[in-house]
Amino acid sequence: MPQFDSTAWLPQLAWLAVIFTVLYFAVIRPTLPKVGRIIDEREGRVAGDLDAAEAAKAEADAIRTRYDTGMAAAREAAQARVAAAQAEAAIAAEARLKDLAAVLDGQATAAATRLDGARDAARATLAATTTELTSEAVTRLTGLNVPAAEIAAVLAAQR
Repeated sequence: MPQFDSTAWLPQLAWLAVIFTVLYFAVIRPTLPKVGRIIDEREGRVAGDLDAAEAAKAEADAIRTRYDTGMAAAREAAQARVAAAQAEAAIAAEARLKDLAAVLDGQATAAATRLDGARDAARATLAATTTELTSEAVTRLTGLNVPAAEIAAVLAAQR
C-alpha cells in the first residue's frame, strides 16, 4: 500500500493539499456564508424572542401589581362596609333594646301597680274576714255581741 510506504510521502502531501484546496473552494467556501447567515438570523430571532418575553413579563408584572392593588382596595372597602354595617346594626340593636327596656319598664310599673292593688285588696279582705271571724268567735265563746268596728280598731292597733 502506498500510504504506508515511507519513501513516497511527498506526493501524498501534494495530493492532500490539492484535495483540501478543492474541497475548501468547492464545498466549504460556498456554504460557509449561508451557515453564517442562518446563525445570524437565528441569533436575531432568539434575541427578538427574549426581548418579547421580557416585555411580556414586564406587562404581566404590571397587571399583577394592578390586580394586587385592586384586591387590596376592594378588601379595604369591604372591611369598611362590614364595619359600617356592624356599627349600624349595633346602633339599631341598642335602639331596639332601649325601646324594649321602656316597654318592659312600663309593664313592670303596671304590674307593680296591679300587685299593690291586689295586695291592698287582699289585706282589706283579710282584715274584713278577720274582723268577721273574730266577732263570731267572741259571740260564740262569750255570748257577747261586740260590734265589728271595735274589733277592727283593736286589730288595727296591734299591727
